[in-house]
Amino acid sequence: MARLIFLGLIIAVIFYFVKHYLSKKTPPDPAHDQPTQPVTADQPDSEDMVQCATCQVHVTRAEAFLLKQHFYCCQAHIPKK
Repeated sequence: MARLIFLGLIIAVIFYFVKHYLSKKTPPDPAHDQPTQPVTADQPDSEDMVQCATCQVHVTRAEAFLLKQHFYCCQAHIPKK
């Protein structure tokens, strides 16, 4: 009985080391090796965000609607006065 326990322990240790060794041999990520494109003047790294006067959702300034110095996220939130 002791021999079976010892044999099982040896197999478990070998299995652990083989699994640990194989996990370190993962192939490199091809997306990680891709060069990043530099940011140019016509391609800003961030845009100005504005807050909707009705629902307080933040949208980019380019997507927002401006009316009487207030920004709105969609036409439905513009007051009908």
